[in-house]
Amino acid sequence: MEARVEAINSFMKNEQYSAIAICGMGGSGKTTLAQQIYNLNKQHFESSSFIEVAGKQPDGLLELQKQLLKDVLGGKKIRISSVSEGTQKIEEILRMKRMLIVLDDIDQHEQVSALLGKKAFPTQSKIIITTRYLDINARLASICRRCWMHKIKLLNDLESLELLSFYAFQSKTPMKEFKELAVQLAQYCGGNPLALKVLGSSLFINDEDPMTKNNMIGIWRSRMNSLNSLNGNIHFKIQGVLRKSFDSLPHRSEKELLLHIACFCVGEYARLMMHQLLQEMARNVVSEESKDLTKRSRVWHDAESYRVLRKGYGSDTIEGLSLDIQSG
Repeated sequence: MEARVEAINSFMKNEQYSAIAICGMGGSGKTTLAQQIYNLNKQHFESSSFIEVAGKQPDGLLELQKQLLKDVLGGKKIRISSVSEGTQKIEEILRMKRMLIVLDDIDQHEQVSALLGKKAFPTQSKIIITTRYLDINARLASICRRCWMHKIKLLNDLESLELLSFYAFQSKTPMKEFKELAVQLAQYCGGNPLALKVLGSSLFINDEDPMTKNNMIGIWRSRMNSLNSLNGNIHFKIQGVLRKSFDSLPHRSEKELLLHIACFCVGEYARLMMHQLLQEMARNVVSEESKDLTKRSRVWHDAESYRVLRKGYGSDTIEGLSLDIQSG
């Protein structure tokens, strides 16, 4: 992480660039890197804001605007009634103050326009964006003079083995009996930190008893064989890792809690957070329960929830349903 941080910090000091885009696949460490840069540099600016955009639909942009304005105004709340009004306020403040703003996990053009405006801002401010999309430069062309693209590097084989071992053995190196399997599993994850953390945690070893070790070696071999049966690109493989780890949770209550959080609670109320890839995996689990919407355990899209309620399609299968009445 230190080397990655140092590379971006050099561009933070370069006045030719007013925006930095950290690009890479989900789970590659973009958010962690952006947080490090933000914490190291925010004291050098008049105000700062770290906005977690991930998973927010267009109707959630107003809340993100309110958060950004509150952050950069030192906690002072500004009343805004629409996204267009919020955009105008943000444009005004960007021209007045030297700010550091991080927009984490941008995936829509509307998000950039709503949170940064459409007018060029002074180069004294710095914008950091994390995204999975490489065309972000074109989206920023109207508001900043130059954007530096940083494509995040995935972990190499040694780093991958160390990270997997840290979560599986609480050590940088695997137990001797597990080394060959650990190397194979680490390589399977393709250098993706999230996949390595989740897989390592699900195969945690903390017992010196020989019988326990033998049982766990069998579990590790079984996991390796089941993962090898999955074909496809690295994204599909990572989803396979997350799904296998979900399936390995020992108690049904743990699985149900994870699904409930993923479908209804992320970003709500007590600010429960979950990585977007984990949320995607969990929601896929629910979607695969049935092609028939009314036979699934959870419904979270407003339009689908409204249809279920209006048509009276409810059933004993549905355990939870989410509907934003105001959006209707």
